[in-house]
Amino acid sequence: MGRNQENPMRKHFSFNAASNKSTCQVKGCGIEIIGNHGGNLQRHIQRRHPELFEKSLQDLQNPNKRPAADGQNTLDSVIVKKPRQVQVALTPETLKEACLELVTVNGRPFSLMEDSGFRKIIDPIQNAMGKNVTINSSNIRDMVSEIAQDEREKLETELSGRLLMLKIDSATCRDRSVLGINVQYSDGKGVVLRTLAVRDLTERHTSEYISSVVMDVLRQYNISLQQVHSVTSDNGANMLKAVSLLSDIQERAVSNEDATCEETEEIGEDVEMVGEDEGSQEEPILQLDSVSHGHVLRSVRCAAHTLQLAVDDSLKQASNIIAKARRVAKRLRSQNVVCVLKRMGHKRAIVDCATRWHSTHDMLQRLLELKTFCEDMAPTIPDLHLSESEWEYVSNTVDALKPAKIATKCLQSDQLTAGEFYGVWLKCSLDTEKLASPFARKVAQCIKARQSTLFDNDAFIAAVFLDPRYQLFLTECQTEKAKIHLYRTWEAIQNLEPRNAASGSDVCAAASPTQSQTSSDDEIEHLLMEKERDTSSTQRRPHVSIVSLLDTYSKEARLRRTEDLFQYWARYSVSNPDLYKLAMSVIPLPVTQVSVERAFSSLKCILSPLRSSLNEKVLEDILLVRLNKQYGL
Repeated sequence: MGRNQENPMRKHFSFNAASNKSTCQVKGCGIEIIGNHGGNLQRHIQRRHPELFEKSLQDLQNPNKRPAADGQNTLDSVIVKKPRQVQVALTPETLKEACLELVTVNGRPFSLMEDSGFRKIIDPIQNAMGKNVTINSSNIRDMVSEIAQDEREKLETELSGRLLMLKIDSATCRDRSVLGINVQYSDGKGVVLRTLAVRDLTERHTSEYISSVVMDVLRQYNISLQQVHSVTSDNGANMLKAVSLLSDIQERAVSNEDATCEETEEIGEDVEMVGEDEGSQEEPILQLDSVSHGHVLRSVRCAAHTLQLAVDDSLKQASNIIAKARRVAKRLRSQNVVCVLKRMGHKRAIVDCATRWHSTHDMLQRLLELKTFCEDMAPTIPDLHLSESEWEYVSNTVDALKPAKIATKCLQSDQLTAGEFYGVWLKCSLDTEKLASPFARKVAQCIKARQSTLFDNDAFIAAVFLDPRYQLFLTECQTEKAKIHLYRTWEAIQNLEPRNAASGSDVCAAASPTQSQTSSDDEIEHLLMEKERDTSSTQRRPHVSIVSLLDTYSKEARLRRTEDLFQYWARYSVSNPDLYKLAMSVIPLPVTQVSVERAFSSLKCILSPLRSSLNEKVLEDILLVRLNKQYGL
């Protein structure tokens, strides 16, 4: 059974089922139309008899002139379709998460929730879900704050008692200056990266102000400065000085703790046990007495930024050729030349950004691809002319910059360790030295001149020492420096652990019957109690044993470069937990602060022209939700 034929235009036609044709009954027409489709019949009336069609519409739109019901519907029921209603599987939680994603991940303003078009979409859904579901800008703003606070609480729990590495960087976007702070550590399976804050800077970017902002963020997460192992920043003087100030604060705090401990130990220093065999004590390899306990915070310069500075130093030598190449590239981007290139199937020329050497490399490489075109068009367009020696210099420049460009991309990895960075940097240096051009030699010299700021760092040397794939590159002096820094780091790790053992021994000593019968002025008993605490502390932190473990580890065979470093150390988690804990605290040393720059890229989305008035608190909440685990960014 077919559909009901409802189009009222059928009254102007007669249908012959035998011939399958419809004949127009309008006087003087008589045109035959194949089939009996209502749409075809209506189009015929509309095109061939417009007066009749308009009259029919006017009559149908006027209720007083509508024909009586005779089994046929009016044209309105055909032209104006009733909307089809559908059922959608959507829960209130999914709806709220979608709105939350709009303002965090997609960068839409909170005012979107009040826009008339959005309300036409959301109101029917909201009404169908009941009065308990309310979507508006105020509720979504509160949800962002609640989720951001939940993220902070999770991070506080996650970072408690860990030795941490910080990464800091500043940026300016839409007239707002911000400081990004990331934290990095290892969970035993790899490197874990978290965003602590993207904080608005309201004063001059002095080292004192930057260090105070970092301290405020650390206090917000209840992170002690003694937990900070390193701070990675760019080569800016204010950043380096800010990290130096943080290091000084940590050193003073550790010195105060050591001074307090020394005061409690002065009473028992002059008391020696009778018959003690001095020759039975083993002399440790390191001079531990000369090592400052617990002070481990080191400033680490961003390797990617340092490599960029090295390349920029070498490009100054080629500034004249690059200027000529830039002139040719701009001429190739003119409208008349672009049309010719397009007709010939060539790619467009690239004009570089003078402060981004990657774009300079790409510009020169594209010019080499268009060399034949430039030589053919040079007689007609003199601005495209370069001598053969200049073309050769451009080619040598591209070849010399290629290893550095490959290395820069390798440095973007979030799982990059200090040892792997050492391998990337070494490969870049060796590949550049293999090239015979004078510019390549200049690039290699600049890279070597800059690498000392990266390699002469205790934290970096210690991380490479604990990477058996690259440990052999360290000299004997560097190995000793690494052991000293690892000893300090082990002291810092031990100081972060709850002193349950020591407090427990004090409780037991207070409850001892012998002590309860001893008068408070018994000096011998006090000395014995001090010795007991010293023994407990020594057992809890065996200094000599960690040095022996490091000596034993340094004699092990080299690990192949293709092996996974974290899987290698996982084998020590049971057999040698102390060394494993030390390695997991040092290996994830961040050698770049690229992840902070990635966080800044979100500012272009978050701080759109429609959201320029976001206050500091809301902006930080949005970025925290966007960048951390909530949406996997």
